[in-house]
Amino acid sequence: MVFKFRVISDRVEDFVLHINADANNTFFELHEAIQVACKYDSSELATFFIADEEWDKGLEITMFENSSSKQYKPLLMKQTTLGHLLKNQEDKLIYTFDVINQKSLYIQLNKIVMDEKLNSPVISYNHGLAPVQSLSNRYNSDLLVDQDSEFQNVFTDFGELEDLNMIYGEIGEVM
Repeated sequence: MVFKFRVISDRVEDFVLHINADANNTFFELHEAIQVACKYDSSELATFFIADEEWDKGLEITMFENSSSKQYKPLLMKQTTLGHLLKNQEDKLIYTFDVINQKSLYIQLNKIVMDEKLNSPVISYNHGLAPVQSLSNRYNSDLLVDQDSEFQNVFTDFGELEDLNMIYGEIGEVM
């Protein structure tokens, strides 16, 4: 049985991705296909959620087991097949590809083809640029201080180092 998914974004209007995947493929295999198609850094955390008709998050399928929750055993991407959780056309998933900044893609199961099989997920259509993945190990250029910014001027309002040395003397002389 093959699932035909449509993937869209709420941040980039013209982005559309169609993925075909077998019911026996895992959520991790679907995750990898999305990562490759969108050119995302695969070292970043991601997670899936089963969503209801209004796109509200439900059951989570994670990359790794969360040891802090002892009362319920989470579903893991590598161990959970698509067919285990997806049963009906129009079932919905939310794929959070940037967990820290809560950036997600919205996946809808558009069609189920009963008499087909696939070994691994296949991208059948890719249009537009995927939403940008924020990488936690890179600096945000908006946060870097510009030489002429007000914030930078706060530190130079007291004068240049040479002026302070004339008033207070050299640091070495005091010690």
